[in-house]
Amino acid sequence: MSDMLTTATSKSFYSKAGDLIRLRRILPEDAPLLVDIFEHMSSDSRYRRYNQPLDHVAPRRIWQEAQQIAQADPLKSPGLIAFVDDPSGKLFPIGAVRLVEIAPGEAEVAISIRDDFQNRGIGTALMRHMAFEARSLGYARMTASIRNDNPAIWNVFSRLPFRVERAVDGTLSDITIYLDELRDTAETDWQAPTGHNS
Repeated sequence: MSDMLTTATSKSFYSKAGDLIRLRRILPEDAPLLVDIFEHMSSDSRYRRYNQPLDHVAPRRIWQEAQQIAQADPLKSPGLIAFVDDPSGKLFPIGAVRLVEIAPGEAEVAISIRDDFQNRGIGTALMRHMAFEARSLGYARMTASIRNDNPAIWNVFSRLPFRVERAVDGTLSDITIYLDELRDTAETDWQAPTGHNS
């Protein structure tokens, strides 16, 4: 899989565990890699990512969804995919983040990290790169709908260097990231929730 990184390679960084992570834009031929990431996510991870149980999804549906993501318009639905070296020196996919334009200047963001590479700061780095990518494409806001019982994703959003608002609605929260409002601190200026949790 060493040819996964083409001229589209854009960034690299180290995880908290010392893994060298390589990052590039999602390409039209990346559907098999997106399927691989999904298949390495547990039932709980899938539920937290998609806000619904996905234990018995037909392989055809998984493949169709992956193709739709990989072949989406890179200006309206850009995405980034992350790779790491395995012990043999080859690369394999470990996570992806993407946007879907929902209104002029606004896009919904979603991220997936395979279970054995979670809690290493990779999701935070991916989200940060995606935020700056979105900003460079002219988006002013990123949004997301997230489960309130998912502290890992709260941590990811709280570390972004942009103003973030959270509106709690039952078991979910609506998140808005203002890409035109950089913060002086990325960790302590986390906006207090609005609304209430019922």
